[in-house]
Amino acid sequence: MDTNVKSEIAVAETASTKAPIQFGSHGVQLQSIDEAFRFARAVVASGWAPKGMEKPESVMIAIQFGMEIGLTPMAALQNMAVINGRPAIYGDAALSLVRSSGQLVSYKETEVGEPGKDSHGFTVTVQRKGFDAASETFTMGDAKAAKLWGKAGPWTDYPKRMMKFRARGFLLRDQFGDILKGLRTAEEARDTPSEINVTPLAEKLAGGLSEAINN
Repeated sequence: MDTNVKSEIAVAETASTKAPIQFGSHGVQLQSIDEAFRFARAVVASGWAPKGMEKPESVMIAIQFGMEIGLTPMAALQNMAVINGRPAIYGDAALSLVRSSGQLVSYKETEVGEPGKDSHGFTVTVQRKGFDAASETFTMGDAKAAKLWGKAGPWTDYPKRMMKFRARGFLLRDQFGDILKGLRTAEEARDTPSEINVTPLAEKLAGGLSEAINN
């Protein structure tokens, strides 16, 4: 038999004998990088890939990062974002992870100051097991100083919620950095100026994750 024909048969047999991905009560149960990449390709093909994760490689990395902080694959895709080239997690998901960690003793959000004044904002207070309570406040004055107040988008449409998210994000990252792996909240990351990439073009173009994974 021709060598090329043998090779084609071997490839076909390998493709047809791939183990099925396990599926349980909480969805897919990925056991290897090959399964993660196959699932990522399915997500992209389905059109469910979030903006900024339109490639299987991006989806797979998001799933991996999510698994490291305790999110299931689809929860990771729903609650993580790539902003200015860096991963971030939405504020509600960050709080959910902290609450489910078993380390949170108490959590409280309090509206402070007089509406319309620079003192208006939110104070978030948490206590972690084995530690004293800690608080973070973010006000209209803070938003103005950071040139966020009146900014088009959420800061104009939902300013109270944005102040609350900012206080929450700062505090949770300070007190539960090990649980959140240092991730910023997406609400904060969107307001952070883009970093300038000084990587040489040759290095940017080198390599390719897809080529390293068997299709």
